[in-house]
Amino acid sequence: MRTLLWALCALLLFACNKSSLEPVTPRLKADLKAVVPVTKTTSKKIFIHWMPWFETPASRGAWGYHWKMNNQNPDIIVNGKRQIAAYFYPKTGPYASADPDIIEYQLLLMKYAGADGVFIDWPGTRQRYDYPDNLANSNALISKLNAVGLQFSIVHEDRNWDPGMAANANGDFVYMQNNYFNQGNYLRNSSNEPVVLNFGPITFHQPSEWNTMLNGINPRPKIIPLFGFTNEVGANNAGGEFPWIYQEHPGVVDRYYTQAASFPLSIGVVYPGFKSFYQAGGADGPTWQIAHNGTSTFSTMLDKALASSVKIIQFATWNDYGEGTIIEPTEEFGYSFLTVMQQKLGVPYGQHELEVIYRLYQYRKQYSGNGSIQQQLNQVFSYLANLQVGNAENLLNSISGGNNPGNPPATGVLIKNRWLNTYLYEQNGQVRYNTSNTGNQYRWIQETVNGHIRFKNAATGNYLNIEHLYNYVESSNVPDTFYSSYWALESYNGYTRLRNEWQNTYLNLENQSGLAQCTNVPANFESGQWTLQN
Repeated sequence: MRTLLWALCALLLFACNKSSLEPVTPRLKADLKAVVPVTKTTSKKIFIHWMPWFETPASRGAWGYHWKMNNQNPDIIVNGKRQIAAYFYPKTGPYASADPDIIEYQLLLMKYAGADGVFIDWPGTRQRYDYPDNLANSNALISKLNAVGLQFSIVHEDRNWDPGMAANANGDFVYMQNNYFNQGNYLRNSSNEPVVLNFGPITFHQPSEWNTMLNGINPRPKIIPLFGFTNEVGANNAGGEFPWIYQEHPGVVDRYYTQAASFPLSIGVVYPGFKSFYQAGGADGPTWQIAHNGTSTFSTMLDKALASSVKIIQFATWNDYGEGTIIEPTEEFGYSFLTVMQQKLGVPYGQHELEVIYRLYQYRKQYSGNGSIQQQLNQVFSYLANLQVGNAENLLNSISGGNNPGNPPATGVLIKNRWLNTYLYEQNGQVRYNTSNTGNQYRWIQETVNGHIRFKNAATGNYLNIEHLYNYVESSNVPDTFYSSYWALESYNGYTRLRNEWQNTYLNLENQSGLAQCTNVPANFESGQWTLQN
């Protein structure tokens, strides 16, 4: 079962000026029009579990607890990355959950990965800790769902109430009734009853308490508790059960699948692994792990879910960085979890479309103060929501910036050598270095294939590699299965060493020949130490 450290959070979190009773923002009529759905070969519904609890100084005046926990400081930047409370780093960098550009990016990625909807980890209406912020962030996401054509359902946190407060918790369901259950894209079961998942129960363990919480709610929802907890909710209130991520992996989930057909509504689970940062972040939390093994764990769990009798598959999670169960694009895994989804769900899209969505996000930030271009980007979003990828790309390509009309903003990182203060670039298939860093030939886009890191030159599309074992490093077109193009990033005294996974040699400038090398150099040699700059 998921671990949330609210007792510790109480010391660190505070509610901002967002009201927990703030309703979902009404949608424009344009958002209510039907958008084109993504086709899949599976008939199972695909839902993504989403966390609403991330905040930045821009959104709340300080970094939220879930980016810093008790001992991390995101204002510290090393090798272009902020110090966050996670073992994995979002491709966008740490973000605010209600950032409209992030919401747009996340929902489009979900759609193109094959999602039908979002399960929202929902804090309730209690005025405590950061719950009001979480609720406002949830509503910001919900207000955009119809524009992308996705459904949603609430995952209720009864743990956020204290024992004896069932009557107060009734307010959570009054809020859902007034703001969510009446929406056409809210998830309902085969009897047309709203579906509410519950993480537990954690606080309320008696059916009588759940009767109190659901008193007067119309339409009356069906509660889906965790696997094995129907008796606590009450048979009349429960409408099925769902499994989560357990230390006994994959035993509990496997047992659930043997019983899934007996539940009125069955919901399977797929996760990439489990690597909690809580202990490293100076907080209490689980210390057990489930190895990611690249995308192997994720792929295996998806195969199990697809082969089972469940009606819905829940992907856990989109963005729980504290527990390391993220499937959204990260620096470590790239788009790999989403491309596995595309392949196994039979979605007719791949990484290219995901990269177009990321490009839209980059343009949103690059041209944040340009109203004219933002209007064009609104059209790009509309094209992508309706699966008109070609139109979206053409419009992105036509957007001008500064003195370079038609050229997109630079992407990727600069690879700077500590010793010579020079930058790597590609020229005629060779990797050279220079004190200059102007032009896309100096930029390298970090990608992840099956858990391995590759660097693609932004100007040519070629990859950093040592395929022919020349006395210099190459930049050429090599298959993504070749270990000659795989690089491991190792930290050393605040710098990064790039080790080739094929030969276990290190990228360096030791010979000062004008060409980058990949040889055995000691860790303390500055010629083999690098900074990756955005």
